[in-house]
Amino acid sequence: MKFTAVLMSLFITVFLSAGIALAGGPVSGTGSPASAYNDLLDVLKAKGVLDQQAYDNLKKNEAASPAPAAGTLGLLDVLKKKGVISEKDYERISREAAPSPTPAPAPVASKTAPVAATASEAGRPANGALTDFEDGFARLTGDRVKLKIGALLQAGWLYDDSGISVGSPPTGQISDTADNTFFVRRAKLFFGGKIFKKIGFMISMDGTTNPLLSDAYAYLDYIPYTRVTLGQFKTPFSVDQLMSIGAIPTINRSLVTNMIVNPQLRDVGVMLSGAYRTKGRPFGVGYATELVNGNGKNNVDDNNQKDWAGRVWINPFVEGLTLGGSWYAGATSNTKPVVDRHRDHEKWGADFEYAPSMVKGLRTMGEFEWERRYYDTYVSNTATPFEKYAHTFGYYLEAWYRVNGISGPASFLNNFEPVVRYDFLDENTSGVANDRDRWTFGANYYLNSYVRVMADWEIIHAESGLAKDSLEKIDLKSHNLFTTLLQIKF
Repeated sequence: MKFTAVLMSLFITVFLSAGIALAGGPVSGTGSPASAYNDLLDVLKAKGVLDQQAYDNLKKNEAASPAPAAGTLGLLDVLKKKGVISEKDYERISREAAPSPTPAPAPVASKTAPVAATASEAGRPANGALTDFEDGFARLTGDRVKLKIGALLQAGWLYDDSGISVGSPPTGQISDTADNTFFVRRAKLFFGGKIFKKIGFMISMDGTTNPLLSDAYAYLDYIPYTRVTLGQFKTPFSVDQLMSIGAIPTINRSLVTNMIVNPQLRDVGVMLSGAYRTKGRPFGVGYATELVNGNGKNNVDDNNQKDWAGRVWINPFVEGLTLGGSWYAGATSNTKPVVDRHRDHEKWGADFEYAPSMVKGLRTMGEFEWERRYYDTYVSNTATPFEKYAHTFGYYLEAWYRVNGISGPASFLNNFEPVVRYDFLDENTSGVANDRDRWTFGANYYLNSYVRVMADWEIIHAESGLAKDSLEKIDLKSHNLFTTLLQIKF
């Protein structure tokens, strides 16, 4: 509040001085610039911006100088030294507040002489100063700090012919009494920005989750090819989960991503990441490695071990092709002896993305993931809880095509995007028959670059063993799911 009040008060002084200098006299109803300047000094002293000595010195300087802008320039010097205004703003306001040279006598009016500037035209520099100040508030001290605000809203309707939804996602809930429902899956706000050129931050909140906080991290770009990120962020594992939920071509993520990746989708820790790409050739490499609590988002650690994750990718001289690999190792429990829990959770994955240059608009993606994890409270529907290691694996293949290049009456089809995916999940290889597989047939339509309408039909097959022995209590029997979604993202 102090900073805003100072700038607004300072603006009033500069505006009055500029208006007087340009219009040739005081503005009606505003008093003299000296009076406005003295009032400003009183306000700044009352708010604690100026101490008594600085206040007295500025008063003396104003009284001793015949130029109306001289006192303003002295005040600017004080405010710059105190860090209230930046060097850039100081220079700009100094130029605007500096006294203008005495204008030459106006030429005698004639038919060919140019028309004198009107009062409104003479006031343009003052209006420009106002614009600069308003822009300065929006940009938070000019170019040094930049703030971006974004949002993601996803709302839709689903029908499940078995009376049980797929849980999380799309709704975050499981219903065994309703076969159709409206839902809101995401209601996120993003606040991201940069401080100078090498420091940035991101904060995001989702109103559909508890707690609300999703991302909260800062990053530093002082080391070549290395970004240091500290806070809460996405774990660098799996190409599917690294894509935003608002960017994936289907409404729901793959079965294997939800089972293996989502428990550690976000975590708290520190990460190093970087990338290198060659110019003119389809070659690049990138990496990310992190050390985190391993206890999920918005949680402190519950043991003395930290989890580690790493990911590498490469563009192997094939345009549009990216190959990647991920690894994760950590501890899950604080109840077992240290020697037993040192690495009781590990997983790895291999993935690819391919967007062939010869078929514009076509993209394909696939991934294989494997996990070994200890469950403190593994629950069977037919038995009491017991401790157990589970070995899980799965994969998916998907392709989608953004129609393009159509002209004429059918050009509206350019916004149409069909998608197909097959995915498979073996929840526990050492258990009973508990596999799931799913076909997804979808269609997306982009109303514009910010709004997308989606519709997916999912055919889910579940083996009978899932009904009595499952790590994840969803999709326990074969069923069909039809989901529609409206998404707004900017």
